[in-house]
Order: sequence, then C-alpha cells, then structure tokens
Amino acid sequence: MEPIAHIRTDFPEKFGIPRQSGLVDGLEGRIVFEPKFRHPDAVRGLEQFSHIWILWQFSENEKAGWSFTVRPPRLGGNTRMGVFATRSPFRPNGIGLSCVRLKSVELTEREGPVLTVLGADMMDNTPILDIKPYIPLADCHPEASEGFTRETGKYALQVEFPEELLKQLPADRREAAVSVLSQDPRPGYSSDPERIYGVAFAGYDIKFRVKDDVLTVCGIEKRQDGHG
Repeated sequence: MEPIAHIRTDFPEKFGIPRQSGLVDGLEGRIVFEPKFRHPDAVRGLEQFSHIWILWQFSENEKAGWSFTVRPPRLGGNTRMGVFATRSPFRPNGIGLSCVRLKSVELTEREGPVLTVLGADMMDNTPILDIKPYIPLADCHPEASEGFTRETGKYALQVEFPEELLKQLPADRREAAVSVLSQDPRPGYSSDPERIYGVAFAGYDIKFRVKDDVLTVCGIEKRQDGHG
C-alpha cells in the first residue's frame, strides 16, 4: 500500500492526541492528497456525505513492535486486554481507523482537492491510506454492546484554564484545547499530582498538573519549531 494523502493537524507530537476520533469535535484537520491522487474526479460526490472513514498508518510506531496483550490507558494502565479487543496503536499491522465529520471539500489550484475534517485523532502529517464514506444504514448499530469501554467512555477531567493563559491561544483554538485537556492526556499509569505535563497543540506548549480529577493549566509557551 502507498499513502494517498497526509493530514495536517494541530498535534506535532503524539502526546495529547485524543484516544478516539470524534471525542473532540472542534479539532480541525486538512487532508492533502499526494500529487498522483490530486484529481477532482477522485472525490466526486464525497461532499454529499456528512462523515467519512479514514484508514491511516501508525507511522510513528513502525519500530515499536507489538504483543498479544496491551494495557488500555482508560483501565489505569495495569489491566491487560487482547490486542484485537482494543484500538491500541501497537498492532501487527499499524493501521488506524477513524470516523470524522466532513466539513468541506475544496478544489484548490495548488493542492487539488483538499478535505477539511472535524474530530480527527491523528498526529500532524500522518499518512492516509484510504478514505470511504460513512453510511448510516451499514455503519450505525445503536444496539451494539461496548465491552469494557462502556465503563470508561464518559471519563473526563474538570479543566481549570486561567483566563490570562487561555487568551494566549488563538481564539479559534481555545475551545478545542480545553476539550483535549479534559480527555486526560496523561499515561494511564501516571497519577503524581505534583508532576507537570506538557501538550504540544496549535503551535503552543501547554503545561498542566492533575489532582483529584481536576486539571489545572499552569503555563503556556509559544513553540519555536515552526509547528502550529
């Protein structure tokens, strides 16, 4: 397989990316096709769909290996589940699957068709392997059972983001930043209330602590690496 496109997002690093697509609807991404796939006919009719499936490559985990069991972060990082019972990025074949909202299909002169999507859970410049429309008749199963994820799906932290720090972010990124932090970016095994963590988002490093399910932002700095 070869990548058909790459997605541009506000996450230059893996840390802090939501663990599932759709959890933070305000996250915007731009899918830019590779030159050989930049043809308007390839996306003809796609604008009629509200959501799409994206198959993508866990390109940052290629050399990390895999095992038959993994430790899902939402189970505290200590309980093991079978790799095929999870959406862990450490898999025999590093393929990701995300359902996102399709905001627009734009035909540009320089980059050809560009898809703007909402709710993506991907790192900046992630390779895209395929795109398919989301079809409610076939893809939506309201009666489906969730397994162990039913107990963890509604987990969220309370976020305290001081106004003077929040205002340092671009206005159109503030709501998404708060939502990203509420998902608790920390590793599942980490619970030190004094430890300071940092999330790289939209060209900024956001520093925070977590104590008793309350995340408090304690600093923010503009990144110097050109991301954002």
